[in-house]
Amino acid sequence: MFSMFNVVNNLVKLKGNLYITDFFDIFIITLLIYSLFLFLRNTRTLMVFLGLAIAAALYILAKSFNLYVTLLALRYFVGVSVLIFVIIFQNEIRKYFEFLGLIGSRQLKVLPLTSRSPVTSEIIQACVRMAQARIGVLIVIQGKDSLDQHIDGGVALDGVISEELLSSIFEPHSYGHDGAVVINNNRVSKFATHLPLSTNFKEVGKHGTRHGAAVGITEITDSFCIVVSEETGKISVTKDGKMKTLQEFTDLEKEFEKYIKSKFPKSTKENKLSRIIKQDFLLRIGSLAVAGIIWFFAAYQAGIVEKTYNVPLDTLKLPKNVIIEEYSPKDVKIRVSTRGENSFKEISAKDFRINMDFSNLQNGVNKLSVTKNIITGPANFSITSFEPNLILLTAKKYYLVELPISVKTTGKLKGRLTLTATEAEPKSLRVWVPEGVEPPIEIPTEPLDLTDKSESTVTPVKLLLPEGLRLENDSISISVALTIEPGK
Repeated sequence: MFSMFNVVNNLVKLKGNLYITDFFDIFIITLLIYSLFLFLRNTRTLMVFLGLAIAAALYILAKSFNLYVTLLALRYFVGVSVLIFVIIFQNEIRKYFEFLGLIGSRQLKVLPLTSRSPVTSEIIQACVRMAQARIGVLIVIQGKDSLDQHIDGGVALDGVISEELLSSIFEPHSYGHDGAVVINNNRVSKFATHLPLSTNFKEVGKHGTRHGAAVGITEITDSFCIVVSEETGKISVTKDGKMKTLQEFTDLEKEFEKYIKSKFPKSTKENKLSRIIKQDFLLRIGSLAVAGIIWFFAAYQAGIVEKTYNVPLDTLKLPKNVIIEEYSPKDVKIRVSTRGENSFKEISAKDFRINMDFSNLQNGVNKLSVTKNIITGPANFSITSFEPNLILLTAKKYYLVELPISVKTTGKLKGRLTLTATEAEPKSLRVWVPEGVEPPIEIPTEPLDLTDKSESTVTPVKLLLPEGLRLENDSISISVALTIEPGK
């Protein structure tokens, strides 16, 4: 249990115990909380969620300040409440994850409707005429959110917006009169489409399916819907999951203009930048504050934990002309720190490297210094100490020479057979020779026994490599061609 003194003490020490990864941690949690706030702001789950959030915050505070009775009471309440919340609001939870997917699919180039344009006048006139005739209408004005993932069916049109076109689509005997018309990029992009129905019966009230669909699509996108009731002839508009029934036909133009100006304002680049900064500013700050509080109590209170690893030297960067004959010690003992014990679960000595600089090695004994900057490991771990600071290493340096292969034989051929030629393949090899040592003239093969040879042949053979020398390519195969002919 943490006491109030521990919390205050940790706040004082906060500045000196921050990792770069802590800022990424807070940033990601801020984005998740901000997206959650955006989703909940326009749904009926907001107050329920706030209630659960308050209870969870009280639980964290009770645990941090060691409030025994409060902690005991909230421990069971929070667990049961979260379970009930998941069961009751499973549809809303599914919509939230759909909403997360839509955040990255905002349209970057949308040709917007403009205020008091001929296009908006055509839409308004068509809706008023059909309202007077009590013809059912459902028109969706697409904002910056894509509707493709939320609408089903429909007929692609890409038609010019006009009063006649809209009236013909919603004419009671037409094919698409029961569906919705989608307007995007100043065009009628689709008609006869089906929209998701809202489950917010409080908002939809006694209205029909058209109104439920209008509320449903604006709950999960930033679109604007116009609905005309064929029973009453009244016009309703929906935005952000809220429905408003208009008392006068002239109110439609006001609501439409208000939406267009808020969604597609005409402004300079400076005004756009200012609007981006100011948009939901308090919500962003609040998300950051909540993320910071969650991080402090969930991560920072876990404290800094240290652990020791024995890390061997990394010799992968050793030059090819050098062999290490001996070095001591065999590994470096490093002590690392990070936030929380759980961070060490997937970490082992293999995740750390001692990257020694072997470029300046000399023949004989070398003294190599170990410094913190040559020790690498996971980004969220800090090297607090290491030992030793010095490694003694005995090295032998080599230089390359190319030497011919000399074929050696033993024994005699039978009868009147004669060995007329011997040829090694390859004819020469590149060999590493120790510095200070003179290279041999040639590399002999193991003697080939001729006593059992009766015809020309090719046979594999081994080399008699002088002591101290080594081949540049250890895997190469050597063969010798023997040319044997009958004697005269």
